[in-house]
Amino acid sequence: MFRRHYLRVALVAMVVFVPPPLLASALRDMRDSLEADPGLIRGLGFVIGLLLATLINLFGPVVYAGYLDEAVGHEYFKGHRVRFTTVLRTLPWVRLLIADLILITGATVGLAVFVVPGIIWMTVFALVGPVIVQERHGVLEGFGRTLRLSRGAWRKILVLVVGFVAVEIAVHEVVHEYFHHSDFWVQVLTSWLVSAVIGGVVGLIEVALATELMARDPLEPADGA
Repeated sequence: MFRRHYLRVALVAMVVFVPPPLLASALRDMRDSLEADPGLIRGLGFVIGLLLATLINLFGPVVYAGYLDEAVGHEYFKGHRVRFTTVLRTLPWVRLLIADLILITGATVGLAVFVVPGIIWMTVFALVGPVIVQERHGVLEGFGRTLRLSRGAWRKILVLVVGFVAVEIAVHEVVHEYFHHSDFWVQVLTSWLVSAVIGGVVGLIEVALATELMARDPLEPADGA
C-alpha cells in the first residue's frame, strides 16, 4: 500500500503535519511580541492562534489516520479511488475524535499505573479507528467490536501495531533531540519525513490488520444494515 500510494501518503502528511510547527513558531513570535508590547488586538490574536493550534493538534492525527483508511486502504482493497475532499466530507469526524481521546486517555492512565495496563489497553483497542471508519459504528459500538476482533489476534496487534507505535514515538524523540538546535525548516522537514514514512507505514499496518480481522469475522446482515 505504501509503495503504490507513497505520493498521496506523503502529500497528506505534509498538509496535516507541516502547519503545526509553523503555527507554533508564529505563536512563539506573538508571545515574545506581547511581552515586549502588550495590546488587546495582539492578545486576542494570540488566543485565537492558541485555540487553532490545539484543534490542529487534536484533529491532525485523526485526519491522517482516517485518510489512510478511507482513501489508501479503500482503494487498495476495493479498487475504488477516493478523493481527499470526499474523505473530509464523509468521515465520522466527531466519533473518531472521541474514540481517539478515549484511547489516548486510557493508554496514558494505564501507562502511569505500572505500564502493563496501558500496553494491554492499547493492544485491545488500537484498531478502534479503522473499525469505526470501515463499519461506521458509534463510539461504544466501535470499542465493543474492536474488543471482539482483538481477542483472537492480540499477539499480532501487540507486535505489529503497539510495537511499531513505540518505534514511531522513539524515532520522533530521537529526531527531535538531534535536530532541536537545527534550522527551523530542517526541523519541519524531518518531522514531515518521519510522519510520512514511519507514521504512514504504522497507519497502513493498522488499516490492513483491521481489514483482515473484520473480513474473518463479518457482521451479521442485521448488524451491518
